[in-house]
Amino acid sequence: MCQEFDIALSFATEEQELVEKVYYYLRAEGLSVFYAPSSEAQKILSGRNQREVFYEIFALRAKYVALFVSKNYIAKAVPMEEAEISFVKHGDNETVIPIYLDEASLPENLLDAKKTNYLRSSNPAAITDHLAVKIKSSAIMNAKKGKKQQKAENVMNLSGNIAGIQNFIQCGRTDNT
Repeated sequence: MCQEFDIALSFATEEQELVEKVYYYLRAEGLSVFYAPSSEAQKILSGRNQREVFYEIFALRAKYVALFVSKNYIAKAVPMEEAEISFVKHGDNETVIPIYLDEASLPENLLDAKKTNYLRSSNPAAITDHLAVKIKSSAIMNAKKGKKQQKAENVMNLSGNIAGIQNFIQCGRTDNT
């Protein structure tokens, strides 16, 4: 499996109706989403050890993870395992986003509530907006960082250079300076 996802959705089955709406809204935003009940995810899960696949998705293939935290989520082993896997991989770098659906919250040993970006809502449109803005703004920032780094790498140190003309070839064009 080599597909990467912008975001993976972790939830208890009792919240599937709400999470399914978020899934479709995120897809409409042009994001690649791992949502276990989707036909795309079922193809990935088919014939494989699901525990291994979930580890691979939540720890390695998803750039962001949304945890739909509720009383049901906290009470179940699989969602809590997904949360633990996500925090181990992503740490506190704000790529794990808890969405609190009710008064339940994640155990303090998993996250630093002061550092973790979270949302308290059960409105699928508000949740989607929060997640999409976070993911897209991060992609823009990373693209800007990449351009700055590329510019820095393209700068030549000309001290001690005895050539009178420097030829820079870029995008199939030659410029004499």
